[in-house]
Amino acid sequence: MISPITLAQMKDGLKRAQNFYNTNGRLPNYVSYGTLKIPIAGFQEIIGFQGMKIKGYTGVRPVYITSDNIDGQSIDNGRINTIVDILKNMGIPAYNMGLGPNSHMTVLTSSSVSKNALIVDIYGGADAGLLDEMGTTWYKDLKGTKKVFTLFWPPAEVITNLAFLPRAHDDDYDPASFTGLAHPDQYLKDNGYSYLYSDVLSTIVSNIFAQSKN
Repeated sequence: MISPITLAQMKDGLKRAQNFYNTNGRLPNYVSYGTLKIPIAGFQEIIGFQGMKIKGYTGVRPVYITSDNIDGQSIDNGRINTIVDILKNMGIPAYNMGLGPNSHMTVLTSSSVSKNALIVDIYGGADAGLLDEMGTTWYKDLKGTKKVFTLFWPPAEVITNLAFLPRAHDDDYDPASFTGLAHPDQYLKDNGYSYLYSDVLSTIVSNIFAQSKN
């Protein structure tokens, strides 16, 4: 990535952020350079590319990432691994949990996944049946104390302000009576989930970082 600050400024900002963390037990909201204010998530991403991080900061959930089959195994795995590497450089434990249509369920039941995990599921399409499932008691019981963050990768359907998401053409697991999901964005929100539509890595990482903190 192209940094808006120099290496010397990174080191200066890291020193100030580290002092703030040591004094207050939390990260600052911004790292400032004159009139330039860089949100802490963006700053950690910037210094992470240089192998630097704020020492002692552990107040995040470990991140476990799965993906649909979107652009082919090599590209899809590469996408996950890039995100994982950036998060690790920011000091956030992160893991590639694999590809495939059932990976979002496998990760929920894996004994290697922490009970306070942040699970990030990357989808190349918006599946009404899958989103509907996330609101069921069965799914929530399976999720437990884990947190699930949904990432829609373009050209997935944009669900924001969408009145109705039709049943997916390859949905062979829902009953015939299920035709789709009304107001899918509000449905996710009402059931306690956040989502993002993006293919910009810096935006994705910043959002994952924010989700990992609560």
